[in-house]
Amino acid sequence: MPKFYSRNKLVFVLFGLIIFIMLVGLSLRERNTSVPEQIAGDSAALGQRIVSYPALFISHNLSNLVNMWNAEEENRQLKAKIKGFSQVEADNYRLEKENKELRDLLKTASIADYDPEIATIIARNQDEWMNTFIINKGESAGIKENMAVMTNNGLVGRIKKVNAYSSQVELISSSVKASKISVSLQQSGSEIFGMINHYDDSKSLLVLSDIENNVKVKVGTKVTTSGLGGQFPKGILIGRVKKVENDEFGLSQMAYVETEANLNDITQVYVAKKSPKVTEGSGS
Repeated sequence: MPKFYSRNKLVFVLFGLIIFIMLVGLSLRERNTSVPEQIAGDSAALGQRIVSYPALFISHNLSNLVNMWNAEEENRQLKAKIKGFSQVEADNYRLEKENKELRDLLKTASIADYDPEIATIIARNQDEWMNTFIINKGESAGIKENMAVMTNNGLVGRIKKVNAYSSQVELISSSVKASKISVSLQQSGSEIFGMINHYDDSKSLLVLSDIENNVKVKVGTKVTTSGLGGQFPKGILIGRVKKVENDEFGLSQMAYVETEANLNDITQVYVAKKSPKVTEGSGS
């Protein structure tokens, strides 16, 4: 018997080790929860739900209310900004237009020849739209009657009446001219003289009269002030010939001229004050 144990000693050790591992595993295996413990756990979980759900509901809805209030306030502010945006756009358009006109006036190459006085139109009656307007410069700024009034594109009229701080301008399209304006048609290096007779409202063109029949006036010919009579400096651009025809008696020609300046849309002008240099050059 002792020999049997000594010969199988290793087998007994391995067998004992296996039994030990099995016992340890059984002792460590998770114990099943009993029914009373399950009831107690479920009851506790239900109680937590009863308490937490109303709290979560209130918290969630309160958060929604806060977000809605914030959104409403933000929407109100955006609407207020949008209401003012149209006015900002209008102001911006007006300022850009005025700035462009002023920049163009200052860039005019011939402006130095006329001692220009920049002025703004402050009144223009709808009934007299194509006849007169009022500017914000008068006698205090050296303005005098019959001075030429221009934009950067060309002649628009002349000073008709002067007050201390404002002046009335008579447009070249006026139907009640006190006197005609002498003009020069610049064609092929020569000058053809005529007079601004009236403004044809139906054609929106100036009508020049007293043009001699022995010359052929071409469409597109440039028309400027002649400088004759000493009223205006010579060479102020007026427009270009669009059409030519004989007068009703066939004794002279009439030319229809499209003005270079837009007489319907004027906000800034400058008055050509007669400087000594211009006066001497025009022979007046």
